[in-house]
Amino acid sequence: MRIGRTVQHTSAVDTTQITALFSPCRTWRYRLTLPFSGRRGDMVAIFLKNPSSASEMAADKTVRTASEYVWRHFPQAGGLHILNLYALRGTDSKEVGGTLRQQGEVYVIGPENDAAIRETLSASPTVIIAWGGHAGIPPVPYDRRVEHCLGILDESKSAIWRNVRKGSEKYPFHACYWAYDDRLTPVQMP
Repeated sequence: MRIGRTVQHTSAVDTTQITALFSPCRTWRYRLTLPFSGRRGDMVAIFLKNPSSASEMAADKTVRTASEYVWRHFPQAGGLHILNLYALRGTDSKEVGGTLRQQGEVYVIGPENDAAIRETLSASPTVIIAWGGHAGIPPVPYDRRVEHCLGILDESKSAIWRNVRKGSEKYPFHACYWAYDDRLTPVQMP
């Protein structure tokens, strides 16, 4: 898998306290935790499609945008957790889709992903869904994974939000494309 370029974490993030839950081989990233400097509140979880290059040391564009957004719009938040539908690291979702076709859904989801999602959501009273559409990933398995993760979210009892500018509750607008003045709307679980 190709891992793209990195950028610095936003200045709001306490880079000395970032943690990441990777598989030992670093093929899968299950969670990235970015605490904010000087804040001690609850963590906000953001649920994306698949992890790219962001790690304990550097961000990617999506993680930087998401962390800056949460910093600005959730002044009570102590930081954020980044989760993903698929834990397989890859910058281009077409590569993730190709790997799904070759090695199957279980491989790209990642062996510990659902457990990490449930654990993180149990400690996150607020979740923003922002995984976008299936671009690059076959629609049928993508929809199956979205439905599964919506079920996990429903079990969590967290307050769930999505960007109001674009997208839907099934395909919420991907955080990579957010503007800092975008608004969120509550998601009504079925």
